[in-house]
Amino acid sequence: MDQDVRWKQRFANYRKALENLEKASIQDSYNELERQGFIKDFELCHELAWKTLQDLLRERGYDDIAGPKPVMRQAFFDGLISDGELWGALHEARNLAAHTYDLERAILLEKEIKARFLAAFRQLRTRLEGLGEP
Repeated sequence: MDQDVRWKQRFANYRKALENLEKASIQDSYNELERQGFIKDFELCHELAWKTLQDLLRERGYDDIAGPKPVMRQAFFDGLISDGELWGALHEARNLAAHTYDLERAILLEKEIKARFLAAFRQLRTRLEGLGEP
């Protein structure tokens, strides 16, 4: 598949996932199942974010970059994301969410998604929209 088309298709999926996360973030409180769904939306946005960036970087000639950490590092160097530390924290939070679950940690993650990570996802969407509509 043409890499230009691939990153744009993946970006379209990222935008849909981010819309779902934004809708869910409006809610002030969640029951346990709603919170789990909100966190899963966050995990999906993270996954689509780094994979979209990986596809875009490959289109730009970075064929050997694979995995979220190297992709985010190169995306930062290329100006696709502006806060490398925030994206590192976002990645760590996603890993913790995927591998452990307890209510206290879930509530803290919910707050962090709303306070910090949602803005990073929105900023990425805006930056990628500036590169051309999918």
